[in-house]
Amino acid sequence: MFFSKSTTGGEHHVPWIVEQVNHLLGPAVYSLQKAVMTSIDPNWHGDPHMPIPTHVVMASIAFLICTVGAYLFRGQLSVENPSNRQQILEGFVQQLRDMVDQVVGQAFGRRHLPVIGSFAFFILISNLMGLVPGLLAPTVSINVTLALGITSFIYYISMGFKQQGLHYLKHFTGGLTGTLLYLLGPVIFIVEVVSNFVRPVTLSVRLFINIFADEQIAEAFGSLMPYVVPSILLILAVFVAFVQTFIFVMLSLVYLSETVPHDDHEGHEHAH
Repeated sequence: MFFSKSTTGGEHHVPWIVEQVNHLLGPAVYSLQKAVMTSIDPNWHGDPHMPIPTHVVMASIAFLICTVGAYLFRGQLSVENPSNRQQILEGFVQQLRDMVDQVVGQAFGRRHLPVIGSFAFFILISNLMGLVPGLLAPTVSINVTLALGITSFIYYISMGFKQQGLHYLKHFTGGLTGTLLYLLGPVIFIVEVVSNFVRPVTLSVRLFINIFADEQIAEAFGSLMPYVVPSILLILAVFVAFVQTFIFVMLSLVYLSETVPHDDHEGHEHAH
């Protein structure tokens, strides 16, 4: 059985692998949690049976697939005679590089490719994990998607100040100059700041809702028509996994494009 009843005696079920991880590492993790949390809140009471949540275990598995799994999948690299697996990974990277060049620009975009590629690979693997028996998609947890959204937010904001310094703050005034800057600048600045702080929430909620809804639909229809519907839903689930990965990556690239120095961005658009 891939799923077994929770050791807490509740009615909900957790993947078997989550129970095993908590069985092996749970006591040590709970002791550490207790030592830290009780110093903050003396009334803290954790779950000694499952101190490592399901989404943490699943996200860790996705991370291992993206690192160790990808390293083993690529095999021996070769320029003259690349394997099919190497060509698959190269095609994936090429598509991402083209997206980065088109949205951010080749001059400033290529430096962001490792981060954007990490986002894309981790989110795609996480989304597809929900199709594997005994596993759950880490992105079905708002904790995981919110962490991704906040990471994207921190990255593009830090890149904005790194590339433009304090001049990056002009981006939050809507490009106004002269008298309009003094009259409307403060209002637009506040609106833009609030809008930017909302972005990680929208990124995370959009990804979470779509993957969560996809799993709920698959579970509901799969139990009603276990032979015909699952094959159709499988195709839909794969499609949703790729689309949601694309949306998250594309929005992150759009936000990154706003951090490019204005003169350089205009020069790139003119050349393009």
